Amino acid sequence: MRLRSFVAAAASLSFVVCSMPVQAATIDEAKVAIAEANALRASEFAPKYFHSAKNRLVQAEALQRTGSDAAGVERLLNEAMQNANKAATSTQQFTQDHAALVESRDRLRLAGDEYIRDDLGERSEEEFVRVVSASEAGKNRIAQREAKAALSSFHAAQVVAARQQFVSPVAKSIAHARNNKARKYAPEAFKNAVKTQTKIERLIKKNPDAQSEAYALSQQSLESSRHAMRISELATKLVRKPATMESWVNASDARMKTLAEAVGLQLDVTQSPESQVALLKQAVEEMKAEHVLQIKDAELQARGLGEKLAKYEGKLSEYEGELSDMAEVRRKLQLKREAEAKIKRLTKLFDPEMVEILLTPDADVILRMKKLNFLSGSAVIPPEAYTLLDNAIKSIAIFPNRTARIEGHTDFMGTNAYNQDLSERRANAVREYLLLQMPQSEARFFAAGHGEEKPIANNETADGRTKNRRIDIVLIAPLAGVVSEQPPL
Repeated sequence: MRLRSFVAAAASLSFVVCSMPVQAATIDEAKVAIAEANALRASEFAPKYFHSAKNRLVQAEALQRTGSDAAGVERLLNEAMQNANKAATSTQQFTQDHAALVESRDRLRLAGDEYIRDDLGERSEEEFVRVVSASEAGKNRIAQREAKAALSSFHAAQVVAARQQFVSPVAKSIAHARNNKARKYAPEAFKNAVKTQTKIERLIKKNPDAQSEAYALSQQSLESSRHAMRISELATKLVRKPATMESWVNASDARMKTLAEAVGLQLDVTQSPESQVALLKQAVEEMKAEHVLQIKDAELQARGLGEKLAKYEGKLSEYEGELSDMAEVRRKLQLKREAEAKIKRLTKLFDPEMVEILLTPDADVILRMKKLNFLSGSAVIPPEAYTLLDNAIKSIAIFPNRTARIEGHTDFMGTNAYNQDLSERRANAVREYLLLQMPQSEARFFAAGHGEEKPIANNETADGRTKNRRIDIVLIAPLAGVVSEQPPL
């Protein structure tokens, strides 16, 4: 039986007056109702009702062991069910009424204790407790007023934490590059690193909640500073030991030769690197063009054979539908073969425990983010999931002609409407992060929320619910009329 049914039963105790006696709740039913409230994080957002439910259950169990007061046991269990139901309902209402505050708090907590300044963290948490108390007491105006103060405190704590988390590593990397004369030997890369660091600092001050954007910018700045460092190290080595230049050029030539041999090309080492790269690019394009022509020839031959067969039998109209179906089957088969070849490359990007890669009968590719697990009631991307999403971006780039549908999914804790809204917010949060890294792909990405409707695990267990709070990135196969998804030449 679904957990929600127990809560519905408990709700009826408060609002339905019936001439027939109400069936008493059992201890197991009370435990399940409390477990659902706990899964919704009622201990954080509705602690009064939640702890009252737990206390009533403990008292009922103790009284039942004495066997002396069956009516008292029944009363306590019914009260436990009522309080568990109120805790669950209050929690959902709280996360809707104070979504910005809840997610600001989650961002701070997910950042990690090492980045949080103790006094700021303690003050913001104390103010959050006041919001919760007012909300549980039904003092909504006071709760809204307290929420503004708490949000301001959380933002102050987030600014400090974000500087530690995102700015400090960048500043250290830039300082290291500066000490190794990166400003002299790699001025553009060094300048980009410093410029991006400034953007991060301004962003954090202006919008502490923009954690995903701060992370993306920090990665860009680190990449620029490390690139500058690599260039300066090489330049310094060449200045100190000019003979190093020969071994460096030889190693570069060897790499180019390996690439050339792979495409059946002989390179002249006396040519400039730019000329060699141009020749390699031309050879690759010619191979791609030949591949496309072979596909077109095969399609023409198949079409010709089909037409001849229909003409020979004099029943072209009778077989047109069948031939059309055969062409669509061939098209999907080809798309699947191409997708399978690319999926082999994807397996090198992902740990199968982190991401599951699926290929549907319609040739859609699904990247199931198994370890992108949100906190219950929250659409904040956990920081440890950023690396996972960065690899997803590389995967999307391998399928340049596909649109990407980012699907949000929840567990079944809460109402349908609550879960639908939550799944949409999660999908949009991931879409926004992907667009930070691939801003030119806005038309390719769209978000969709499916609420609790498509579970992949047992919602009756905590582990199953964690798996169901997930993101699926669906790379949609090209529509009919597109024979191949190879990029145009």
